[in-house]
Amino acid sequence: MTTESFLVLSALGPDRPGLVAEVTGYLTERGANVEDSRMAVLGGDFGILVLVSGPAERIAAVEADHGILSDKTGLSVMLRRTKSPEEHRRAAVIPCLVTAEAIDQEGIVRAVSRALHQVGVNIVSLETTAYQAPVTGSPLFRLEARVDVPQATGIARVRKAMEDVAVAENLDIDVRSLIARGG
Repeated sequence: MTTESFLVLSALGPDRPGLVAEVTGYLTERGANVEDSRMAVLGGDFGILVLVSGPAERIAAVEADHGILSDKTGLSVMLRRTKSPEEHRRAAVIPCLVTAEAIDQEGIVRAVSRALHQVGVNIVSLETTAYQAPVTGSPLFRLEARVDVPQATGIARVRKAMEDVAVAENLDIDVRSLIARGG
């Protein structure tokens, strides 16, 4: 039985069509598998964050040849060995979704992330979007974070912390469990 190895590949560079195909093609050609990924255009640049898995020799091939990927795509590529998701997230946690919406203002991400940290919650993923209100054109902001709440902390404590942030920052915040309830 071959043990899986894991690698995080991050890349950033000027946006253009074909980057996803080129990066995933590079990985597939070396026998590596894309486990999880986040990719987005930010300004005029394209950012890629990929969890790659495969037998140790395949992951070593990805590492050894990554200069080829940089040269071909024009992306700045960084690699880092990591643990499997299962190995990293062994603790007893409650997966939750935190959403916040408000008129766009500085400090929203900082306030929410700081309050989550203070109650011992780990942010698993976080996305933000600034956009214009449909009728008024006012600048609005939305934050969506998937978090792991330690069972010892509990969702009620997280909700209280988020209510305090909502009052201080004038936000609408919601915290809900992602565990399906049986019926």
